[in-house]
Amino acid sequence: MAKTLGDITQELNEKVLAPAKAEAEALVSNAKDQAAAIVAEAQAQAEKVLSTAKAEAENVRKQHQVDMETAARNFIIMVQEKLEAAVVSPVVEGELKAALGEADFLKRMIESLLSEFLKNQSQEQPLEILLPKQHQADLEAWFLQKFQEKAAGSLVVQFTDKITFGFHVGVKGKGAYFNFSSGLVEAFSNFCSPRFRKHFFASEES
Repeated sequence: MAKTLGDITQELNEKVLAPAKAEAEALVSNAKDQAAAIVAEAQAQAEKVLSTAKAEAENVRKQHQVDMETAARNFIIMVQEKLEAAVVSPVVEGELKAALGEADFLKRMIESLLSEFLKNQSQEQPLEILLPKQHQADLEAWFLQKFQEKAAGSLVVQFTDKITFGFHVGVKGKGAYFNFSSGLVEAFSNFCSPRFRKHFFASEES
């Protein structure tokens, strides 16, 4: 039986066009699903990257803030230390040099100290006092007059260029001395420094 044009058209539609259309629709649907999955994954990845970047930026900001605060504190401490060094030690040294450079004050101080030292000092271990060379003319005769009887044999007086103000005293031959010159400056500076900080930087420490 001969096929008509309608039969051929129907057969083509059923065997070729309909399956092809179904397969094309399936491919399109699958492609859409894959595209949606790719977009969703890319979006999630972008959000993750953005969140990580924000977190890192916040950490960097916080670290910069800490660094800036630390640098500011260190700068303030440095300024305070430099100001303290520029004020306390020079003032203390200037005042002590002026006081210990005054002959009468120096004599009174030496007499008070040596009187106590010599009370229990044996002649076998004489005391040695080191004085600035510049005061030799003023003090040499005074020592002879003041201590030649009570300290005969137990006191050795030396004048040296190594001391510019005050004096050193110790047991002769031991090489160790009580430093009543630069040692006084250090001692008084250490004493005055906390009080200087307390009053000068009071508003920052309170």
